[in-house]
Amino acid sequence: MMQSKVKITRTNAMDIIRRFAKEYRRAFGKAPAEIIIVGGGSIMLNYTFRDSTQDFDVILRAASGIKDVITRFADENNLPRDWMNTDFVKTASYSDMLTEVSRHFCWLNNKSLEIRTVSGVYLIAMKMVAHRDYRNDFSDAIGILLEETEAGTHFSYNDIEIAYQKLYHKTPDTKTADRFRELCAMSREELKRLYDSQKNAESLIRNQLLTYLEDGADINTHNITEVVRIIRGKMDQGS
Repeated sequence: MMQSKVKITRTNAMDIIRRFAKEYRRAFGKAPAEIIIVGGGSIMLNYTFRDSTQDFDVILRAASGIKDVITRFADENNLPRDWMNTDFVKTASYSDMLTEVSRHFCWLNNKSLEIRTVSGVYLIAMKMVAHRDYRNDFSDAIGILLEETEAGTHFSYNDIEIAYQKLYHKTPDTKTADRFRELCAMSREELKRLYDSQKNAESLIRNQLLTYLEDGADINTHNITEVVRIIRGKMDQGS
């Protein structure tokens, strides 16, 4: 039986990163490197509502052979080969401004390798761009707002829109803007209730997609948005 791949969790994430840093140093010595972690990995490292991540979406500033080290490390440690997902830079959520707005998280390898993350309004802005109902995008945005509020930081919709404009040089579409204005006007208790219901809805949608796939449905990147819209419509009718 094939051994299941190691899951990246809050418990093991930093151990994985530290061990990878040692591999990088063995391969490249003191060559400086910067790894900027965004997306779910950054949420998991900066907030408590996320216990795991599928992978680390990253922006790399490092020696040109680092991708080979990433793949070799994955094979040697039973991690998915894309555990450090460099293809993130090809997605709509990527912005060349993310490097500028990222913050120092920790030093490794005697300060030759820096780990940086993106948090706060910039992560929310990234989730506004992604907004996939079958993933954790909307619940992640709610979770960030909730934890920031509990920590004493209240983001207004204007704060989020400014971050969005800085990253993507445009304003959100009207539907997305209205959705996030409503979020920013909610109380902590309202955000808690919405977070729970949104997580449940996302789980139901993912499960239905898996059922369709198991039944042989042709679901791909071109039609998944429409399929999810239909699933969501049926859920709303049944509620």
